[in-house]
Amino acid sequence: MRILVIAHRMPFPPNKGDKIRAFNVISRLAKRHDVYVASLIDEPADVPQVSRFESYVKRFLYERIDGRRRPVSALKSLPFGRSITVTHFYSAALQARIDALLDEIEVDAVLCSSSPTAEYVFRSRHVQGQLARAVKVMDLIDVDSYKWAQYAARSRPGISWVYRYEANRLAAYEARIGATFDRLLLVSDQECSYFPRGKCLPALAQGKLRAMSNGVDLDYFSPAHSHAQAQAPATPANPSTLVFTGVMDYWPNVEGVTWFVERIWPVIHAGAPEARVQIVGSRPTKEVQRLGTVPGVSVTGFVEDVRDYLGPATACIAPLRIARGVQNKVLEAMAMGRAVVTTPQAFEGLRAQRGRDIVVADGEAAFADAVLGLLRDPARAAQIGRNARLCVEAEYNWDENLRELEAMLAGTSGSPEHVAQGRRESVA
Repeated sequence: MRILVIAHRMPFPPNKGDKIRAFNVISRLAKRHDVYVASLIDEPADVPQVSRFESYVKRFLYERIDGRRRPVSALKSLPFGRSITVTHFYSAALQARIDALLDEIEVDAVLCSSSPTAEYVFRSRHVQGQLARAVKVMDLIDVDSYKWAQYAARSRPGISWVYRYEANRLAAYEARIGATFDRLLLVSDQECSYFPRGKCLPALAQGKLRAMSNGVDLDYFSPAHSHAQAQAPATPANPSTLVFTGVMDYWPNVEGVTWFVERIWPVIHAGAPEARVQIVGSRPTKEVQRLGTVPGVSVTGFVEDVRDYLGPATACIAPLRIARGVQNKVLEAMAMGRAVVTTPQAFEGLRAQRGRDIVVADGEAAFADAVLGLLRDPARAAQIGRNARLCVEAEYNWDENLRELEAMLAGTSGSPEHVAQGRRESVA
């Protein structure tokens, strides 16, 4: 098959949730098909990685944008009632590159990664031509409209209005996608339940909305790395280390670790004075950097290999109160054989057994008690870690999860009538 993948940012390096998912999908499809990728690059640090990513695919089309210009996108969007996200991730130059590619080749399928990339289908001059004939699959990953609604509920009045505006605009846009694309993918059944029905309910009733979970690179994130590191004299393991990983300018991460350090960590540190917590991840905000002045807390900033921090940890924490879909940081820690303490929000959508594969704690006191329990019982922490590894091996294998996607792109998943109906809707 010839497959065109449109991503809202370059899926390499795979160092954050949406990029991890897109890269694993693309790299595996490219082993058996001709995969063409189009995306924006919104981080200067990603530009030197273009040649490495090009080696995975048939052709890579890209344009650069300034990822910091979202406020400008807001100013361009608000007077016209458009989605800020869609405006920010649309480039006329990239559209021209995509359409020129479609002048040259006929694609069998189009896979869009994240809702704003649908705009490149809607505005294409081929929308009534070969894009109407191609199978169109949208990997929404998460329901972004629901995410912005969550942001609105937790923000001060001024900014909450903007977030609520974006939630409403994206909900309408997602409904348009639902009525146009042949298949819609989300990361979990729970996430599917948040998808706005509205005018696209008849189409969804045909079964075009599906859950496709994330996977984990089980060879890369492996307890074997922990064992090798533990044998190195320069890296002795601290038996009382907690680790949080994530991009540290992403608001849910910032809010979560701030809540943990300010409200939960004092209780843990009083009960286990030798304990330490490491906040590991790139681009820490000033708010996060200040957390590094708290006794027992360190903020690393960017690290070359997150496994060097996950491996020696007694436990990993995911104190997220705003969480969408399935958390890659949780899956990676579990794959490393680490016990994880998480909130119910970060646990949502995860196929794991509470208390056996992972520890779920609701509220400040419960979270502190759960962490202290693992610090005081390393044998239990180790057993949960072993169970966690077995869980991700059974439930989060990329190759298994992508089998149905490949069938969807080939037009063989579900009834032929369903796919044909989706195509009729796309040109209506």
